[in-house]
Amino acid sequence: MGADNHRDRAFQYGDGLFTTLAVRNKKPQLWPLHKARLLDDSQRLALPLEIDPLEREVQAQARSLNNGVIKIHLSAGEGGRGYQRPAEPKPVITFSTHPIPSFYRQWQDVGIDVDFSPVKLGHQPLLAGIKHLNRLEQVLIKQKLVKDDAIVCDMNDNLIEASASNLFWYAQGAWHTPAITHCGVKGVFRTFVLKVLALLEQSALESLYPKQQLLTAENVFLCNSLMHIVPVKRLFHEDGVCEFSIDRVTQLQHAVATRLLDVNESLL
Repeated sequence: MGADNHRDRAFQYGDGLFTTLAVRNKKPQLWPLHKARLLDDSQRLALPLEIDPLEREVQAQARSLNNGVIKIHLSAGEGGRGYQRPAEPKPVITFSTHPIPSFYRQWQDVGIDVDFSPVKLGHQPLLAGIKHLNRLEQVLIKQKLVKDDAIVCDMNDNLIEASASNLFWYAQGAWHTPAITHCGVKGVFRTFVLKVLALLEQSALESLYPKQQLLTAENVFLCNSLMHIVPVKRLFHEDGVCEFSIDRVTQLQHAVATRLLDVNESLL
């Protein structure tokens, strides 16, 4: 639908958003949730989005790809004076396809090691939850990675997410995940996991949690649309190492995978 251009506002200012979805057996996984987020995020950024032609193109790309990854990139297009957009922006949509990283399967099976990132997320409630194109914080987080991944906190040392995924943990008889109200990305797979937990009648709480909360967890996992659920087996922190069982996470992996194969409207 469009081509890269150095005059494009995505290139100039990071003015736009994106989503990344998995394709399996020619079907875009969780497309209704991706579509809902694209519509919501585009409205919040005041970007017009024609969803019907986009949906047709996604389905065509998925049939051609068979298995892999589709990245959908929505830019505000060209024009405007400096930061100010034109009165009627003309967004540009581009697609790219990629393989699903092969190491995700091993991560899912045996778990990963993480630590706390030294990079903290700033607060901007107007952008919280949106998968917008300004991802310099994540670039810095990736540059500082020491373990397989890192847990990321905000300026106040509240838990938020990982470098490119959402965070869940089990403690005191319930699952917990950080509220995405001041910063962070509200991932599509996070939304799906919360829906599955509700279907399983397992408690799932969203709130602001200080980083110390994670040190008391029994089980921890990360998730996104490509790697699905990945257990965390060890958390390295300034006072030592926390080790977590992956058994409960493995059970949830199976429950989520089963429902992912037979998604119905109640989960979307």
